[in-house]
Amino acid sequence: MRCKRGFTLIETLVVVTIAGVLLAFGMPAFLDYREVMRQKSARAQVNEDLYIARQLAVTRHAPVVVAFGTPPGTTNITSYTIHVDTNGDGLVQSGERRFTRALPTNVKLSQVSLTPTDSLIFDATGILYPGTSGGSLVITGRGRADTLLVSAAGAVYQP
Repeated sequence: MRCKRGFTLIETLVVVTIAGVLLAFGMPAFLDYREVMRQKSARAQVNEDLYIARQLAVTRHAPVVVAFGTPPGTTNITSYTIHVDTNGDGLVQSGERRFTRALPTNVKLSQVSLTPTDSLIFDATGILYPGTSGGSLVITGRGRADTLLVSAAGAVYQP
């Protein structure tokens, strides 16, 4: 009597075909999920960085400037800076802390609508400077949009 071991070619082809079909249906959903998570990560990053900037202003007793993009551009921004302006002159000097933050790949700030145009300035009490009224930041990734609103009191929230 002959002992049969292994799989036949037909059995192997059936398994490979089924795996291919499952992969074909699952891959677009996985890629979409990955993009959604990138965008959520970017929203959380911006939200957290604004909170940190507000806290830095209070703890350092100095204005903190969060600048988005390069003026006058307020669309398609992929990075922003946080500057602790210890002497309050609005200029980056040596010895002053300055961080540059980049958004995840394929995510951008598609629209920045702030007063002044491109930045938020927190004073030593954690609220926005007089004449700075906050505004909105629209975070976009693969056609979806999330909006963060910043109040004149410096609070950040999602509508």
